[in-house]
Amino acid sequence: MLRQEEGQITVFLSLIFFVLLGLTLCVLEGMYSFMESSLAEDSMRSAGNYVLANYNRNLFDRYHIFFLDPRERGLIESDGKEYLSMCPGKESFFRYSCDSLEVTEEKTAVDEDGLYLKHQIREWMKYREVTKAGEELKKLFSSASDTGTGTSLARADMDKAEAAIEESEKAKTSDTANAGDSDGNNSSGKSGESGGSQNVQTGGKTGVKWEELKSLLTNITQAGILVYAADDVGAISKLSISTDGLPSGLQSAENDMVDYFTGVLSFLKVDEWKKMLGEIRMEEWNGTALTDEFYLLEYIEENFRNYMDDNGNGTAQGSRMAEGKRTDSGNALLYEVEYLIAGKESDMDNLKTVADRILCFRFLSNYIYLSQDARWKTVSGSAAAALTGILGFPQARKAVQVLLTAAVTFGESMLDIHALLAGDEVPIIKDASTWNLTLENAATLLRNKGPVKQGRVNADYADYLKLLLSARMQRNRILFRMMDIMQLNTALEEPGFLMEECLFAFRWESEFSCGGWFDFFPGTGQNSPGGFTVKLDRLNSY
Repeated sequence: MLRQEEGQITVFLSLIFFVLLGLTLCVLEGMYSFMESSLAEDSMRSAGNYVLANYNRNLFDRYHIFFLDPRERGLIESDGKEYLSMCPGKESFFRYSCDSLEVTEEKTAVDEDGLYLKHQIREWMKYREVTKAGEELKKLFSSASDTGTGTSLARADMDKAEAAIEESEKAKTSDTANAGDSDGNNSSGKSGESGGSQNVQTGGKTGVKWEELKSLLTNITQAGILVYAADDVGAISKLSISTDGLPSGLQSAENDMVDYFTGVLSFLKVDEWKKMLGEIRMEEWNGTALTDEFYLLEYIEENFRNYMDDNGNGTAQGSRMAEGKRTDSGNALLYEVEYLIAGKESDMDNLKTVADRILCFRFLSNYIYLSQDARWKTVSGSAAAALTGILGFPQARKAVQVLLTAAVTFGESMLDIHALLAGDEVPIIKDASTWNLTLENAATLLRNKGPVKQGRVNADYADYLKLLLSARMQRNRILFRMMDIMQLNTALEEPGFLMEECLFAFRWESEFSCGGWFDFFPGTGQNSPGGFTVKLDRLNSY
């Protein structure tokens, strides 16, 4: 009995040895399988980074953004499999291999209304101190928000002028004698050509010939704004592009701001002025352009060219571009910021559109001041009375006074545009000390193109570009036009380059076969003679 009891522990351990061994091996196999599947997942992550490393170098070098090179797009699966075939190495303790790899989803640069480009720009700009808008830009926004007031004020004046015109026409119809004296053509109503070349006396001083001022302003509008505003029209870039196939064309149709002064605008027809003022539509935007999204303005200023580049007036570069040849810098268009605003096919048209829109801002801002200035009301009232009194139609006095105000305001605004395109600054809000034109000096100053007076707070051409850009920021059209420029410039070195082929992110699915540590232990997961399989899904993005 004693001997039989002495061996029971040994017998017990012998009976449970294989059970404990099996449990131990199962734990080891589970650890091995978990590590193997984790390594497979890491390999897939590394393969994604391997593919993303083939970003377009030109886009990064020039615009500091990461997008997958379009030439790599068709090689994603093959390059991924090639990388995974090297994982693990021949001497590795782990045994797993990729059986399949498939791209299931792609996110291109043009998806989500340009969100991915915006993300890339934000990532680039966040590593520097992005200053908020200066006081000049803030006041420009304030001035722009007052254009609604200026438009209402001007339209109200035009309504009064139109009523005065109708009244004078009725008086003319009832008074045949006065109608005969007016020679049937000089009605102060529709044409407003009262006084012809007669001199106007204002405040006892010898005034200006209205006919001379009218003729000068009419010639300016007929020749075009750039002929007057640019000192050397021949130096303006002649580059042009085709907008077919550009990213901005992928957006839904959206109306641009009206090009206000596209035709020949007569200063003597109230209905034309009312039509022009009625077509002005100001964008409504909030303060995000000056805070959260101001980095876009600074990014554009750093990476896109405008008319004022090259010695501050655009003429040096413009001379090289006059024959439509590309410069060494590789620009499809020279006035890139102007394209972001206008979206026209040529540098000339983009510059003209931007100048027109700045002219609109300046006209309304100047009109607000001049129409409410007490001294001008006295002077223009006397001039209007003199003009209408010659023909005996005092009823048209208000009409002529409004047209005089509009004409002088337009002339003042043309001086401002010329100064801006010459690289100078102009006062944001005019007052008596910064106003330039009067009835006496209008023709001389317009003919000599200035000079203009400076104020305490001034703005230059770049400030107005920021103002026009900010008005579009909420619609994301600016992002697509940025991609237009990126595509055009990159295609000069990589023919056929398309932003819509550039990937920001892609998702792929794969299946890995993983071998077990012990052949007689199938391991965890799906039981199979060779081990188990792992299905992985991963989104790779910049």
